[in-house]
Amino acid sequence: MAQPALDFFKRRGVAVKAEVTENVDSVPVAGTNGIMLMNGKSGTEFDKKERMVDRAFFTGDPFSVSNKRAFIEGEFDLYSPSVPGVAVTGVADVAPVLLPCGLAQTLTGATNKQSQYNPISTAIPTVSAYFWHVDTLKKLTGARGNLSSLKMEVGERYKGTLRLQGNYTTVTTQAVPAITLPSTVPPVSTYANSVAYIDPDGAGGGAELLVWCKMLELSFNNALTSKEYTSVIFQSISDRKATWKMRIARTDLADFNPWTVRDAGTIITGRFRTTETGTLYSQLSFRGQIEAIDEVDIDGDYGWELSGPCIASNTGGDEFRILFGDSTGV
Repeated sequence: MAQPALDFFKRRGVAVKAEVTENVDSVPVAGTNGIMLMNGKSGTEFDKKERMVDRAFFTGDPFSVSNKRAFIEGEFDLYSPSVPGVAVTGVADVAPVLLPCGLAQTLTGATNKQSQYNPISTAIPTVSAYFWHVDTLKKLTGARGNLSSLKMEVGERYKGTLRLQGNYTTVTTQAVPAITLPSTVPPVSTYANSVAYIDPDGAGGGAELLVWCKMLELSFNNALTSKEYTSVIFQSISDRKATWKMRIARTDLADFNPWTVRDAGTIITGRFRTTETGTLYSQLSFRGQIEAIDEVDIDGDYGWELSGPCIASNTGGDEFRILFGDSTGV
């Protein structure tokens, strides 16, 4: 049998669709469920069960495969939907991959004009995800995920780094279809379209302080595990210890002294907002404590890189937030 013709590595695509019933293939369609990933890749994993057989000679140990799963990884852009706050046109293009990472969507309506994504700890939805690569297809079902980085940064676009993990049966042959992708090209964050704030007493609702920020980054740190029982297998998020990191020019210590705030164990909040086009904006925010204070060189200037755990209030689900909105909302 002749070898197939060589084909270029970058020919790949992804489609993701929410499942009605966990681990039942929702059959993502290339024309309506395409997700734009960058530097995407996929693979398979399993638990290796070796048999340490005593032999009279040197050799490897035979093994069996159990608890097998597949993954999809890559980067993606985040940007405001065309009409935040309402059904359909207020849903972010990347919502299908945000929700299985442990987020819930709230659409505030045509008056408030906000589409919010907040962390949840129960009833985390699953998706089916197809990854085509040249002429191979991996079908993931019951998939949940982790965002190892959500970052807003001056000079860069708002980006996330994703891992989806799901169950699979086998890898099959299928050419990459014509996948319909979003056409929006989000702007780069600049001095002219972006602002950032810290509230040194976030829990008490104190006055926000405008800061000169280079970067705000969140990492979900989801404990993403594959759990196998008789009859069933689950891809589960069993814990989350999200962290934040913010790089800013030093402030007047009379306005904000990070060492004093850190030593007092004070809860702070911070946010980074970029206005995209007209009145549409994207915002990333956190609620947490300062753990590390690194004095860093920022373009030759003295600055601080502050970081620590994201900490929810007693009601939960508010330790960080992804927000898309329209500034004309009330």
